[in-house]
Amino acid sequence: MNGAIHKVAVVTDDVEGAVEFYTKTVGLQEIERFPNEDDEDFVFLDAGGVILELMPQKTMQAELGFHHISFKVDDVDDAAHDLKDRGVELTMEPTDAGVGGIRLAFFSGPNDVPLQLFHRK
Repeated sequence: MNGAIHKVAVVTDDVEGAVEFYTKTVGLQEIERFPNEDDEDFVFLDAGGVILELMPQKTMQAELGFHHISFKVDDVDDAAHDLKDRGVELTMEPTDAGVGGIRLAFFSGPNDVPLQLFHRK
């Protein structure tokens, strides 16, 4: 793991309203959408080299607000194995996200801050 933050994810009950706010008010740029059949899209916004990911609440079934910090790695499985060797317990084993060639895993940082390993082919 190189420690580079890739993205910060937040859960919202109005993805399109959040996109409008972050693009028109804050000045971020929409860079990608992941269609979501039963809910609003997942949206990636460029926040100056770090991505702000907007996640629909209905799909995530999570509380509104901060969801996780994501670290970009070359290989999720190797990074997960390395974390386990360092005594870190994964909260979600490496898995394919099912879209965009994305593979990820989750673990917790201090104070149970949700952290993610992220790789995209």
